[in-house]
Amino acid sequence: MNLNFPTWVKRSLAIGVLSSSVYTTYAIDSLHVSLDDILKHAMNNSKHIKQSHLNLKQKEVEVEQTRMELLPKISVRGSASYATNMPIYDNGIFKKPSQHEVIHYLYDTGADFYLNLYNGHRDLMKIQSAKLEKEIASIDWLTANAEIKMEVCNLYLDLQRCYIHKNLIENDIIDQKEQLKQVKNLYKAGSVLSSDVLRIELELSKREMLLVQIQHDIAANNQKLQFITGIDDEIVPTERVFDKTLFDYEEIVKEAKENAFILQKSEQEVQLKKLSIKQAKSNYLPELGLTSTFTFANPQIFLYPYNDAWYNLGIVGLKLNIPISSFYLNKNVVKSANIAYEREKVKHHHEEETLENQLLQAFLGYKLALEEKDVKLKNVDLAQENARIIKNRYFKSAALVTDLLDADMQLLQTLFELETAKIAIQKHYYFIEFLKGTI
Repeated sequence: MNLNFPTWVKRSLAIGVLSSSVYTTYAIDSLHVSLDDILKHAMNNSKHIKQSHLNLKQKEVEVEQTRMELLPKISVRGSASYATNMPIYDNGIFKKPSQHEVIHYLYDTGADFYLNLYNGHRDLMKIQSAKLEKEIASIDWLTANAEIKMEVCNLYLDLQRCYIHKNLIENDIIDQKEQLKQVKNLYKAGSVLSSDVLRIELELSKREMLLVQIQHDIAANNQKLQFITGIDDEIVPTERVFDKTLFDYEEIVKEAKENAFILQKSEQEVQLKKLSIKQAKSNYLPELGLTSTFTFANPQIFLYPYNDAWYNLGIVGLKLNIPISSFYLNKNVVKSANIAYEREKVKHHHEEETLENQLLQAFLGYKLALEEKDVKLKNVDLAQENARIIKNRYFKSAALVTDLLDADMQLLQTLFELETAKIAIQKHYYFIEFLKGTI
């Protein structure tokens, strides 16, 4: 029979050439890095983290500025003026006025001083409010770090899974090619049909196409990681043994309540709303300040009789302001602050419940992934034994080629599922660490 199948041969060659070219491209300038190393690159390169850090720096400056506002307010002044004569209409406005001579040149210099002695502690509460906002900015910065770590971990693990799948499919393609040679020899000997050769070639072509898809996924994940980390070379995950485990769910929840970023931020926001109530109530309180003025001016028109000589004058005193209108204008401001405070407390409790639910779902997913890993390990052993038996039977003409191909595909699928389960365990672990605030 004729074994020349130009369509299948051309398709296999095209896929093979494409796979080879992609593999060659990937092999250039590759960089083998561990998860810890790539996290360091991400921390140093992430624009999201830098933005959060700059926001934190801004809040630190604002705290210093509110402290500076406790200092006395000092100003100096100076003016020079020219005054015209003052017409006096002593015979009526329609008659020519007489001109009253005045001192034409007026000079005034001096300094003003004001020190707040008491204003309901609004300045101190403003400093405390700025400190709370700085704490929130600090938590946002830590959250940004954790979010980048979580994203990098997921991308790195996806990339690691792709490389493992790539190695599995490459080894399987080598085995399939060897098996194809054996089937072709049987075909030449007349032991099998040409359809068997076609089916195996088709399955081999599918595997080569799957290899191309996996290499495409590797390139896509590499691009995402390179964007975050600033690494130009191809990133190749290093092999590592994952030996971290989680056991006690109650301990996880306890640790999350102490360290979770979302709860820390919510607690600070509750304190901020509580402080806003005190700030609103302080509007009822009087203000008392120490004030002084020093003047050096010409002419002297402060006391009668006036004269055009230079003089200086200093005034020191206390200034008291009692906001009477606040007793009716500030009433709704206090009510609004109380409502905002209650709303923030409800939000905080809701976030606690949401976090506990997320932790429970993640922990159950983690335990399920552990069980799946054990099951997949058994499935791999079973699939390997099944593939061995079916292969022996096929080459003894006791099984169909479909049975052979199904057994091979089942083995490859179970190997993929095993590695996917291993990666899923790590993803659930890091997600729980992220929720706990300890990633």
